[in-house]
Amino acid sequence: MKKKIHTYNILLSNGEWLENIRFEGPLEYHFSGVMVSLLPVKDAAGKTIVLNMYHIVKAELLTVEEIGP
Repeated sequence: MKKKIHTYNILLSNGEWLENIRFEGPLEYHFSGVMVSLLPVKDAAGKTIVLNMYHIVKAELLTVEEIGP
């Protein structure tokens, strides 16, 4: 089964834009539970950033790509 990788630009509440943040699956799937509020992600340079769902103001979906066999 192929994995779907979603790439977003994300606006944070402090006005900072995070560009080309990649997730396996849609962003909303990662914040589906009540207790889930922190999400580690990697930016385009491979640096790990921990996002808090309460700091995300806007997420723009850029691409969806399928990878795998």
